[in-house]
Amino acid sequence: MHPSLSDTIFRPEDDTARLAVLRTYRLSPGETDSGLYDDLVALAQAIAGTPSAFISIVEAERQWFKASLGLDIAETPRSIAFCDHAIRASDVMVVLDASTDPRFADNPLVTGPPHIRFYAGAPVINPEGYALGTLCVTDSAPRERFDHGPLLEALARQVAALLELRKQVIHQQLAADLAADQRDRLWDSSLDMMLITTTEGVLVAGNPAWETAFGIVPVDGSAHISQFFADPAATDFIPLHNGTKDVQVEREMRGRDGTLIYTSWNLAREDELIFGIARDITRARAAEAQLAQVQRLESIGQLTGGIAHDFNNLLTIISGNLDIAQKRILAGQTDRAETAIANARDGAQRAASLTQRLLAFARRQSLSPSRIQPADLVRDLTPLAQQALDERHTLTVDCPEVLWPVTVDVSQLENALLNLVVNARDAMDGPGEVQLFATNADHKAEDQHHNFDAPPGRYVRFCVSDTGSGIAPDVAQRIFEPFFTTKDIGKGTGLGLSQVQGFVAQSGGFVSLETALGKGTTVKLWLPADDDPDPETAAASAAAGQAKAIARGGTILVAEDNAALRRHVADVLHEAGFVVIEVEDGAAALTLLEQGESVPALLLSDIIMPHMDGQQLAARSRALHPDLPIVLMTGYAGGSLSDDCPHNILIQKPFSPDELVAVVRKTLAAGC
Repeated sequence: MHPSLSDTIFRPEDDTARLAVLRTYRLSPGETDSGLYDDLVALAQAIAGTPSAFISIVEAERQWFKASLGLDIAETPRSIAFCDHAIRASDVMVVLDASTDPRFADNPLVTGPPHIRFYAGAPVINPEGYALGTLCVTDSAPRERFDHGPLLEALARQVAALLELRKQVIHQQLAADLAADQRDRLWDSSLDMMLITTTEGVLVAGNPAWETAFGIVPVDGSAHISQFFADPAATDFIPLHNGTKDVQVEREMRGRDGTLIYTSWNLAREDELIFGIARDITRARAAEAQLAQVQRLESIGQLTGGIAHDFNNLLTIISGNLDIAQKRILAGQTDRAETAIANARDGAQRAASLTQRLLAFARRQSLSPSRIQPADLVRDLTPLAQQALDERHTLTVDCPEVLWPVTVDVSQLENALLNLVVNARDAMDGPGEVQLFATNADHKAEDQHHNFDAPPGRYVRFCVSDTGSGIAPDVAQRIFEPFFTTKDIGKGTGLGLSQVQGFVAQSGGFVSLETALGKGTTVKLWLPADDDPDPETAAASAAAGQAKAIARGGTILVAEDNAALRRHVADVLHEAGFVVIEVEDGAAALTLLEQGESVPALLLSDIIMPHMDGQQLAARSRALHPDLPIVLMTGYAGGSLSDDCPHNILIQKPFSPDELVAVVRKTLAAGC
C-alpha cells in the first residue's frame, strides 16, 4: 500500500533512480489525457496572476510540458530548464528576478523568448519521494515577493495524485490485456508455473499452475513476489537487464497452504516486465537428500570397517608384544623384554597417528594455526620433498616471494604437501617430474563448484602435480573417500587424501583436483589469505619467551575424569619433581581454586569432562587468577578451541612422559 503524499520522504540525491521511476509512468508528449492537468494549470495561473503556467516533466536530456498556458514552446533542453533546479528541492523554488540571479542571468530563456524574469515552481513528488517534474508559473516582469507558495505546493500534490491514478490505470489495463492473451494452450495446460511481474516485483499475471500452488494474482497490483518467499524479508533479487533471457535461479517459497515449495526458475526480461517459468523441485530435493543420507551411511560403514581393521591390527601388535615382554621379564630376560616393549610403543604411536588422521578427515583435529609466509614454508619443505623422491623423479619448485600470508597449522600443512608429493611419486611407474608450486588466486562467486562451499575471496593455492598416467573419472570421484586407495595392499591406508581434505576444510579452504588419463594429476590446496597482508609480528619476543624453559618444581593441579589416565599423569609429574593435586573434573578443580588457600603453579586439565569441561574451567580459572598458567589436554576436542578460551599450550593425546614434562616446564618458564 502506497504512503500518502503528505508522508513522502523526499529523495533528491539519486537522479538515476528518479529517471527509472519516471519511466514506469509511461508519460510522453501529445497524450490525450491532459484535461484535468489543464485545469490544475489554469488554477495555478489564476492564483499567481501570471501570464504563463505549466506542468513540466523533467527527463534525462529535456523537459517537456504535460499541460501549459501562455507558452509557445513544447519542450526545452534540460540544461537550461529552471525546473531542473526546482526538482532538487522539496519546497517551492522562487526566482523574483532571473536577470539578477547568477544561476539564470545568461540563460537563453531569460535573454530570449519567453524572456522569463519571474519563476515559481513546486516539485511534483511521487509517493516514493522522487520529483517527476514541476508545476510552474512564469512572468516576463520581475516581482518583489510571492506569497502563494503553499497553494502552488498543494496543486503540485494534486498533479502527483493524478499521475499515480494514471499509473494504476495503466497497470490494470496491462493486466487486463495480458489476461486476455493467457487463454492459449501452453498457458492454461502447463504443469510448470508461469508468472509475469513488473521489474519491481509486482505480480501482473499467473497461469493456472501458479494459482494452484500460490493463489490467484490480484488485478490491483497489491501482490509482490517477495510475499511468496519462504523468508519474506529476503531482498536478494536478481537484477535483469532489458532483453536478458535464460537466467536460472532456485528459490524456497511458501505455497497458499503454507507448505514449503522448492522452485527452479527460468527468467527473462522484456521492457518493464519479467517473465518467469518455474518447476516444482520439492520431490527432487527430497530424493537428493535421501540419496545423500544413503551415501553418508555407506561412507560411515566403510569408515567403521576400515577403523576396526586397522585398530585390531595395532591392538594385536601392542597386546602381543606386552605379553611377550611380561613372559621375558618373568624369565629374567630383561634385554629381550625391552625389544618387545619398544615394539608395543611403536604400535601405540602408529595408533595415535591413525587417530589424528581420522580426526583430520572428520575436521575435528585440534589445530595450532599461526601466521606464515608461504614462500618460507615451501622453501623449508623442499629438502624433505626431494628426499621423498628417488633417482627416477625430478622435483621442480616454483614459489614467488610475493605470496599473500596465510594463517594455518604449519606442521599439518607440511604433512599435507609431503603426502601429496609421495602420492605424486607413486603415481609414476617410470621416470617423471613432480612439481610443487604456490600462487595467489582470487576465488570468485561465478567459479563456485557444487563440491566447494568456501566463500569467494583471496586464497593462496598450493599445488602438487605429476606427469603420471592420470586418474580415471570413476576413480577421481572417490579419491577423497576414507580408506579408498588405488595402491597395492599394504602400501596405503586410504586416509591420506581424506586427511588432507579434512585439514584444509577445517582451515577454511577447499581442495580441487585436475586430472585426465594420460595427462597427469594436479591437486590444489586453497587456503584463505589473511585480510591484512602486513601486520606487525611479535615472533621475536615469542621466541625469546620460549627460550626461557627451565627445569623447576611446583604444585600442579590436574583435572582429568579418567582415573587411570589421571594417576598416570600424576605419576609422571611426581617423577619429574612436581607436587600434584588430583581432581576428577572441572567443577572440583574450580572449587579448590575458589578457596584460594594456595594457588597452584600450573593448571593441567583435560578438555572433555562431565559437569564442567576444560574450556569452561580455563575461563573461570583465569578470571580468578589472571596469571595462572594453563595447559589443556585433548584426544578429541570436537574441533578447534573457541577463540575466547584462555590457555598457554594445547597438548595432544597420546603423549609420552617426556613430552608432558617438557610442556609443563616450558609453560612454567614462560611465566617467569
